[in-house]
Amino acid sequence: CPNAFLCLEVSVLGGMCSSCCAFEVSRRLMKEERELGIDPTEARQEKCINFAGGIAASIHQWACCMYCTSCCVGCCAPDSEGAQECSAEARRASQACWSIAHTIYKGMWAVKIIAIGCMSSQMIHEDKYGKQSPLKEAPESMKMEREKIDHENGNEIPMVNAFTDQYAQHE
Repeated sequence: CPNAFLCLEVSVLGGMCSSCCAFEVSRRLMKEERELGIDPTEARQEKCINFAGGIAASIHQWACCMYCTSCCVGCCAPDSEGAQECSAEARRASQACWSIAHTIYKGMWAVKIIAIGCMSSQMIHEDKYGKQSPLKEAPESMKMEREKIDHENGNEIPMVNAFTDQYAQHE
């Protein structure tokens, strides 16, 4: 039921995610058909995305920890002015960390979009001027021979005997 999956992809993933998925599939298909390797620029872009993603994930985890800590401090010492001030500062710090992580994620999307543009032009160039993919045809019909002919005597010898006779001759 491909129509249902298409509907699901468009409605759930929507916009940018759907385009990225379609691009990745097209790129992998072309690389597979033309037996192309990984482009050095593509490898650098993926390393950059992975590095930035690791930093953003760590910052996001710190933000969650600070927010949970601020909630615990605020709940455990509701009457203490110093504890409430500490809780408020920790909450502001966690919001700042979330903002930084969000900015890094947006930067990662920008890098991904630029890379998609560059790789799309590579794909167009490869499609026009690159090595054409071989057509996949059905294999030709081949006749299997089960017997071997003894050329000296003109007799047919079964393959098992031909192998053992040939092996015996070399000993």
